[in-house]
Amino acid sequence: MSTEIATQQLAEELRQLVSHFVRNVRVSTATVRTSQYETLDLLDSHDALSIADLARLRGVKHQSMRLVINELEAQGLVLRQKSAQDARAQVIVLSDRARAALAAAREQRVAWIAARIDAMLGQQDRDDLQKGLSALRKLL
Repeated sequence: MSTEIATQQLAEELRQLVSHFVRNVRVSTATVRTSQYETLDLLDSHDALSIADLARLRGVKHQSMRLVINELEAQGLVLRQKSAQDARAQVIVLSDRARAALAAAREQRVAWIAARIDAMLGQQDRDDLQKGLSALRKLL
């Protein structure tokens, strides 16, 4: 088997495994992703974004993102503020309630993963996992 084919197979196995792992964690912790959650997560990592920027980053139409933002605003999860760069423009920011909800969901996922590590992995497997995480960091 050529090195290129082996690399392609490794890449596909990694893609499948990571995808399955992430889905399993989210389902097991009842923290399944939705368009609203993905939008909140983007705002958490970018602080403040316009609706146009959010739509572009999520790969959706402006009107679709406007509907998502309207729903999140009605739930008290986002706020509209004037842009620091352009007083005529608005940006969307997370509310404290949204930050708390995101943190709680992350804590649930971390606790579930930690429990699985404790229950299923011995020290050698933990060491191997640490090496695998190091390799993943290099890919990023």
